[in-house]
Amino acid sequence: MIEPGGFATRSGNNPDPLNNGHLPEPDPIYDGLRQRIAAFAGKQPAGDPAAAAQALLKIVDSDNPPLRVLFGLGFYPMLQQVYADRLKTWADWQDLSAEAHGNLDQENR
Repeated sequence: MIEPGGFATRSGNNPDPLNNGHLPEPDPIYDGLRQRIAAFAGKQPAGDPAAAAQALLKIVDSDNPPLRVLFGLGFYPMLQQVYADRLKTWADWQDLSAEAHGNLDQENR
C-alpha cells in the first residue's frame, strides 16, 4: 500500500486538497480540519511523479517489499507524532481496556 503525498500532476503544482473536483458539498463541521490539511500540504514541495514511478519499480523488484510505504516528504515526522499520541492514549487507558474484556483477575492485565 503506497501512501502518497502531493505530486506535481496538475500543471506542475502541488494539488490543492480543498479543490480536487471529487468532493461533494463540504460539511462546515470539517472546515478546521480541511484548513489544517491544506496548510500542511501547501508547505510541502510537489513531488515528481517520475521519481515516484522509479521508487515504485524498486519496490516491485525488491526481494522483501514493504506492505506499506510512504511516498513524499513530510509524512514520517507527522506520523511519528500521531502514533506516539495514540500509544500514549492506549497506555493511559490500558486498565479500562482490560476491564472492558470482563472477568479478568489482576494477573492477566
